[in-house]
Amino acid sequence: MSQDVITIQVTGSEATERELQCLVNGLSDRRVLHASIATEATEMTRDYLTGLNRHRTANSLGAEPTGFRDRNAVSLQPLSNGTAAYILIPRNTGLGQAFGDQLIIPGTGKTYLTIPACARTYGKGVRDFPEGTFEFSILHAHRIFPVLKFKDTGEIGYWLRKSVTKKQDRSLLPSNEAWTEVARRTSVAYIRNTIQQLPALP
Repeated sequence: MSQDVITIQVTGSEATERELQCLVNGLSDRRVLHASIATEATEMTRDYLTGLNRHRTANSLGAEPTGFRDRNAVSLQPLSNGTAAYILIPRNTGLGQAFGDQLIIPGTGKTYLTIPACARTYGKGVRDFPEGTFEFSILHAHRIFPVLKFKDTGEIGYWLRKSVTKKQDRSLLPSNEAWTEVARRTSVAYIRNTIQQLPALP
C-alpha cells in the first residue's frame, strides 16, 4: 500500500514566540496587577464604610453623628509588592474589631476610659470642655459605677471604665467574598488589557 506524505511548513513562528514571551512577561511580574488590586479593594472598602448607616450610639444618645466612619474611610491606604496586595488600616480606626475582640484600656498616665453618656459629650473628650465642668461621682446600683457629672445640671456626662472589650463585628468591613470578587475582577481586566496591548502580528 502506497502512502502519501504531506509536509506542512509553519512560518512566522519567531514572531509568535515573541508575542507569547511578551504575554508571559506581562503576567509574570505581578507588581502592576497587585497595585491595581490594592487600589480597587481600598476604594471598595472606602465606599462600604461611607455607605454604612450605623449610628446606634449617636441615635441612642440623641446626638449628631461625628463622621468618624468617613474619616476612617479616607485613612485607608493601598499597599502592594510583587507577591501580594494589601489594605493598610490604621489602628486608631477601631476597624480591627472586624477580625476579633478588642480590649481597650486607658492610655499612659490615665486611670479610666471616658465613655460618653449623653448627647453633650458624644464625640468629645473631657478636655474639650472648660476646666471645672465635671465632678467625679460614684453611683451605687448592683455594683459601683464611677462617673463624671456636669456640675451645672448633675447630668452624667461620662461613664468611667478601667477597660472595655468590644466584641468582634465582622460587618464593620466588607466580607472576604467581596474582596475576593474585587481581586478576580481586577485580575481579569488586567489580563485582557495585557493581551490588547500586544503589538499586531506582521
